[in-house]
Amino acid sequence: MPPQTAERPLAAIASQFVCFTFISANDVILKIIVADLPSWQIMTIRSGFGILLLLPFVAAQAFRGTGSILTRRPGAHLMRACLSAVSIVSYFEALRELDLPVATAILFVTPFFVVALSGIVLREPVTPNRWIAVIIGFVGAVIIIRPGPAGVSVAALLAVLSAATWGSAMVAMRNLGRTEGTLSVLFYFNLFICCIAGAFAYPGWQPVSGRLVAMIALVAAIQLIAQFFMMTAFRFASASVTAPVQYSQLLWSVAAGWFVFSVVPGPHVVLGAAVIVASGLYLILSERRAS
Repeated sequence: MPPQTAERPLAAIASQFVCFTFISANDVILKIIVADLPSWQIMTIRSGFGILLLLPFVAAQAFRGTGSILTRRPGAHLMRACLSAVSIVSYFEALRELDLPVATAILFVTPFFVVALSGIVLREPVTPNRWIAVIIGFVGAVIIIRPGPAGVSVAALLAVLSAATWGSAMVAMRNLGRTEGTLSVLFYFNLFICCIAGAFAYPGWQPVSGRLVAMIALVAAIQLIAQFFMMTAFRFASASVTAPVQYSQLLWSVAAGWFVFSVVPGPHVVLGAAVIVASGLYLILSERRAS
C-alpha cells in the first residue's frame, strides 16, 4: 500500500493544472485523428502504446524488488476502465461534430459529478467554498454553450455523457489511489481499456497509416503524463478540491481552436472564459486561507 500523503491543496491544484494542460494537447491531436479512424480503434491503439510505454517501468520495479503491480482490487480497476471507456468514446464522437472550445466547455459539468460523488462515495468533506467554485465555473460554461430554443444537439449530449462518466472515473481513481500505487493504476487502466476497446474495434478494424500510428503513440505518452499528474493531485488533496481546476482546460482549448483550427472565439466564449478563470482564482484563494 502506498504511503498516505498529508493534505496539500495548493500542490494538488498545481498538479491538476499541469494534468489538464497535457490533456488539452491530447485533445488537439485527437481532434485531428478522429476524422480518419473509428473511436474504438483509436482507444485500442492508444492503450496498447500505453502498455508498451509502461512495461519498462514495471520490469524495473520488479527487478529492484521495490513493488509489484499485482492487485487485490481487479474489480475496482475494471469499473474505472469501463467508466473511462464510455467517457472517452463519447467524447471522441462529440469531437467529430463540435468545435474544440465548445466540446471542452460542455465537459465542465464534470466537477458537479466529482464534488457530489466524492462526498457520497468517498465520504470526503465538501466545503461550501468548493461548491461555490464549481457553480461559478459551470455558469461560465453555460455562457459558452449558449443552449437555444432548439435544444441541445446529439453531439452535445454525448459530451455531457462523457462528463458524467469521466467524473465518476475520477472519483474511482481517487478511491484506487488510497490502496494502489501509481504504476498499478496506470497499467491496469491501459490494459482493461485496450481489451474493452479492442473487442468493439475488431469487427470493423481499418488500415492505419504510419502518420496516424505516430500521432496515436504521441497521444498515449501525453495521456500517461496527464494521468501521472492527476494521480499526484489526488494524493495531495481530495477530489472535490481539484475538480474545479479542470476549468483551466478551456483556456488551452480556445487557444488551440484559434491557432490550429482557425476557430475564432466569439464574445460569449471570452466572457465565459473570464467567469471560469474567476472560479479558479476563488478556489485557490479560499484554499490558501483554509490552509
